[in-house]
Amino acid sequence: MTLASVRIERDGPVPVAFLRGEIDMANVSEVSQELFSAAPNDAVGLIVDLSGVTYLDSRGLHLLFELAERLRVRDQLLHVVVPETALIGNMLKLTQFSSVVPVFATVQEAVDEML
Repeated sequence: MTLASVRIERDGPVPVAFLRGEIDMANVSEVSQELFSAAPNDAVGLIVDLSGVTYLDSRGLHLLFELAERLRVRDQLLHVVVPETALIGNMLKLTQFSSVVPVFATVQEAVDEML
C-alpha cells in the first residue's frame, strides 16, 4: 500500500495543502477528495506544496491539471510549490507543467504572488 498524507493549513486567506509521500494510482482518489475540498468558495485559490512528495505518477500529474481547471472555473488560482531539489521536479519540467500552473520554490513566494 502506497502512503500519502495531505495536511491543509490556512495562510491568511489562502489555504495551503502540504502533500507528503507518493501520489499514484493507488491513492490518487483519496488525495483528490482532500484537494478538491481544500479551497472554500471565499478563498483566492489554493497552494499545493509538493516539497514532501517523493513520487508522482501520471495519475497524480493528471490530478494537478484537473484541480487547476476546477479552480479556474470558480475564478480561483492554483499555485504549486516544488523546490529546485525536489525529486519530482524533472517530471514537471518534462511535461511543461509550469506553462499551465505557476510553480514556486517556496510557499511564501506562492502566497505573495497569489495575494
